[in-house]
Amino acid sequence: MLVGDALVGASVSPLTLHYSYRPATPGEDAMETFRHNLPHLETVVRRRLASGSREPVMLREHDLRSASS
Repeated sequence: MLVGDALVGASVSPLTLHYSYRPATPGEDAMETFRHNLPHLETVVRRRLASGSREPVMLREHDLRSASS
């Protein structure tokens, strides 16, 4: 993702997407879930970078819960 003028590597697993956004939907398309939640995911990456994380930023369920609360 682009943060300022820099490209930053970031990743999130399909299981993290599933359990964070659509736990009651078996067999959902992980890419669809990713695209639908991209603004939130970008916010989480920026928050992690601001707190001192280095790339590649690997998002976890905890990161996604704390960013939405």
